[in-house]
Amino acid sequence: MWGYNDYAWYKQLTAKEIFFVTRLKSNAKSRVMHRHPALADKGLTSDQTIQFTGVRTANKCPGQPRRIGCRDPETSKHYVFLTNNFKLAAKTIADIYKACWQVELFF
Repeated sequence: MWGYNDYAWYKQLTAKEIFFVTRLKSNAKSRVMHRHPALADKGLTSDQTIQFTGVRTANKCPGQPRRIGCRDPETSKHYVFLTNNFKLAAKTIADIYKACWQVELFF
């Protein structure tokens, strides 16, 4: 899933042990709970466990998802992704989003 934010749905997916990857809205209020090492040579700018602090968002998505920041080497654009997957490498999460976006552009 990508390009869509439904925090209550993310909670449901997580409860069913289904992982998601999506872009995080720039106005989403959160705080960093833990910082993970980010491989700058792979274009990663951050890898964090967060907690939402916005009243509505925190109620809909009370867990602690993962926020990954990366810079596209081709365009220099910075992207921030949200996922509930802590097993895959941060670069893999970014690549999953990029692959899904390529499918969207095809259609």
